[in-house]
Amino acid sequence: MLLLTIDLPRDWVLADALRALDLAEDEVDCEYGLIALDPDAGRFALRVADAAAARLTVSGVARVFADPPIGSGTADAPPDEPGNIE
Repeated sequence: MLLLTIDLPRDWVLADALRALDLAEDEVDCEYGLIALDPDAGRFALRVADAAAARLTVSGVARVFADPPIGSGTADAPPDEPGNIE
């Protein structure tokens, strides 16, 4: 899934965004939800499937941002070694 930023009316909720953007629930990370980044400007974040992101970005409705997985890249290293954030 990719993280998008989209501009919507500031009082909208996830259901409103799905309808307006013509997205199915299985194309969206509903647990992540619609996150208000700048409520006064109506700017939101939404995680969607790659194909949905392609549709929305080609049409200019949304912008893709990086959404790297979170976790340690050095799980085998002892906690006191550099590079391990645990």
